[in-house]
Amino acid sequence: MRQVLALMDLKIRLVFANIPVCMTLLMPVGLTLIARMISSSDFSEADSLFSLGMSLSLSIVMGAVLLGSSMLAEEKEKHTLRVLMTSGISGKQYIIGSLVPYTLIVEGINLVLLPICNVRLSLRNFVYFIGITLVTTAITMLLGFTIGIISKNTTEASAYVTPLFLLLGMLPIFGSLSEFIKMFTDWVYMGILVDYVKDIYDYHLGLRDIFVLLVWFGVDIWVFIKAYQKNGLDE
Repeated sequence: MRQVLALMDLKIRLVFANIPVCMTLLMPVGLTLIARMISSSDFSEADSLFSLGMSLSLSIVMGAVLLGSSMLAEEKEKHTLRVLMTSGISGKQYIIGSLVPYTLIVEGINLVLLPICNVRLSLRNFVYFIGITLVTTAITMLLGFTIGIISKNTTEASAYVTPLFLLLGMLPIFGSLSEFIKMFTDWVYMGILVDYVKDIYDYHLGLRDIFVLLVWFGVDIWVFIKAYQKNGLDE
């Protein structure tokens, strides 16, 4: 437990010491604030939900993928990851020690977006918001970890991030425009997030949504562990 807590502390310090990553994480906040200033007082409920949906997509997809992939790829590039492994940190400890602080950092930004977008939630809806955004952020973070572990350096990781960002960020938007595409986006975790934001004040989490989120989360963990072991980091 002490090793995991020490690793969490190290991860948090590394994030806040990385200026480019911090700027990327704060980009959704900055863009949303600019949108609010441009719209002035003409910011309807529909505008608020649209703004929240777009900013959450940026925060979760771009922020989580970039944070997970770039930080892990940088550790590989600087050989600090190998040092952690030889110091007795297991694969499970590494996942927990990295996933928890990174996810909470992005979730903090998600929560800041609520008042900026002028979205006020009841306690029940607020719990829904935290639950859904936490799970989707963690899923995306694991995708970023997988990219980071298979990349040779941060440059290669960035090249992998771009198509993934476009796929996860744009596919749910196209799903809202086409019933045919929506048949596929209903089984993508980001599609669930988009549907949730559209009906945020009266949303009910269905069994299918829970199933999709759990499957994505489970598969992501399995894929990352396999990639972790394949790179000889958990022997």
